[in-house]
Amino acid sequence: MKIALIGKGRVATHMSQALLMAGHEVTMCGGKTRICPVPTDVEVVIIAIKDDAISVVASEFAHSSSLVLHTSGSISIDAIPATRRGVLYPMQTFSMDREVDFRQVPLFLETSLSEDLPVLTQLASTISDIYMPMNGEQRKVLHLAAVFSCNFVNHLFEISHDVLAEHAIPFQILFPLIQETISKIQTLTPHEAQTGPALRWDETVMQGHTEILGDTRRRHIYQMLSESIRATHHKEETL
Repeated sequence: MKIALIGKGRVATHMSQALLMAGHEVTMCGGKTRICPVPTDVEVVIIAIKDDAISVVASEFAHSSSLVLHTSGSISIDAIPATRRGVLYPMQTFSMDREVDFRQVPLFLETSLSEDLPVLTQLASTISDIYMPMNGEQRKVLHLAAVFSCNFVNHLFEISHDVLAEHAIPFQILFPLIQETISKIQTLTPHEAQTGPALRWDETVMQGHTEILGDTRRRHIYQMLSESIRATHHKEETL
């Protein structure tokens, strides 16, 4: 296919590489500001930019005959005013300096016209082995779950990294624990896999942890998560 890709960030970079490897003709047109005009003969326009800029950029294609897509997990398909509009949401964390096997990236698809779904499905199949239709409300829920499972978890990794660094302990020492935590939830539910002092409500251990953390923000996160674990499992115990 002839594709125009608007964006120059992480999603745009990885997606463009996947499209090129699949044999598509891809024109990179910059981000919110065009570095080149979008060819008029493209079959698909993919807008892969920050969520708050999608509607502004998409307005440029209100009268386009191309299939106009955005890649956001949380923005409605209606942010695109074109008649032929859709969503191609890759659910993955992307970094500029790390390669991703795009064929293993789940893609979630939505189109305004039923006849465009086979077109988008065919496009998705050329770059990933995992793809499925999903409506906007489901996609928002999925994106929320992804934020908890990826972005928030990574922030907790960052806190762990910093706490260890402050005491001259390498972060890599946690890797076997992190890997086992991820492995367990492939056979157990996260609820069944939960362990730790908050589950036992071991106040002596928890008090010692908060003293080590020192920083008020870190303490607040620790206490909030501990109380959430306790509330979740205590409710089960009282039934």
